[in-house]
Amino acid sequence: MAIQWHPAFYAGMELEFKSFPVDFEKEYELTRGPLAIDLLIIKKLTDEKIDNEIGNIFRRYNIMEMKSPDDELSIDVFYKVYAYACLYKCSGETVDEISAQEITVSLYRDKYPRKLISNLNATGFTVRKEYPGIYYVAGNTLFPTQIIVSGELNPSHHSALRILTNKARKEDIITFAKTASMFTDQGDLERADSILQVSTTANKELYEKIYKEDETMCQALMDIMKDDIDKKVNQGMQQGMQQGMQQGMQQGSYQARKEALKSLMENLHFTPVQAMDALSIPADDRPEYLKYLSQ
Repeated sequence: MAIQWHPAFYAGMELEFKSFPVDFEKEYELTRGPLAIDLLIIKKLTDEKIDNEIGNIFRRYNIMEMKSPDDELSIDVFYKVYAYACLYKCSGETVDEISAQEITVSLYRDKYPRKLISNLNATGFTVRKEYPGIYYVAGNTLFPTQIIVSGELNPSHHSALRILTNKARKEDIITFAKTASMFTDQGDLERADSILQVSTTANKELYEKIYKEDETMCQALMDIMKDDIDKKVNQGMQQGMQQGMQQGMQQGSYQARKEALKSLMENLHFTPVQAMDALSIPADDRPEYLKYLSQ
C-alpha cells in the first residue's frame, strides 16, 4: 500500500507555523470545474513577519507543492506549480482581488533536486542558498520562489519535517519525540501522531531498532501515538470478540487479543513483547501468545 505522505506533510507544516497567525487550505480547487490540485495554501492573516526560516519569504498567499521521496522534483513540476499559482491569482471573485505581489511559491522535497537546480541555472534563473535547506530562486520569476530540502533543514527547528522521509535519522526521530512529548494541545498531539505513523511505516527497521535499544524513547513514542494505538487495539478487540462469540466469551477474548497483537505488530511495527506490554497481557499468558505469533 502506498504511503500517504501529503497528510503528514500538512501536519508538519501546521506544527511549523502553529505560533503564527496563518490559515491552511489543502487540495485547493482552482476552477469551478473538476480541476483540484494537491497543493497546500498557507494564508497569512496579518502583516506580522513570520520568524521562521521557511516562512521568511511568505506574503499573503503562499502556495506549497510537496514531492514525496519517490517522486521527482523536476523542471516540469516547477512550471506546473507556477501555472497553478497563476490560476490561483485568477481565482478571486473580482478582478485582481488576489494580487500577484502577494503570492509566493515553495517547492518541497527531502533530497536536493540537483537536476532541477541545474536546469534553472542553465535557463536564466539563479539559485542561492539562503538558509540550511532553503534555496531562493531569482531571475525571471513571477513570484518569490523557494526550494525547501527537508534533509538539509536545521535539525533543532524542523525535526517534524526531517523525519518525513524514507531515510530518516535516529537523532531526528529522538529530537521530534522529545519535542512532541511536551505537547498538551490535542490537535498538536494528533498532528505528531500523523507524522510518526508515516515516518514509522517508511522507516520500519530504524524504528524497530530504536524500540529495542531505547526503552525510554520507545515509551515516549508510544505515548505520542497512544490514541491511535488505543483505536487499533479496540478495533482488534472488537473484531476478535465478534469472531469468537460462537465459541464463548472466554475464547472470544483470547481471539480478540490475538487480533489486537497482530494489528499492533503490522501497523505500528511493534515487537511481540512491546505489543503484549501495550495490551497488558499477564506474564503467565505470554508463552501461549508468543507461540501463536511465531506461527
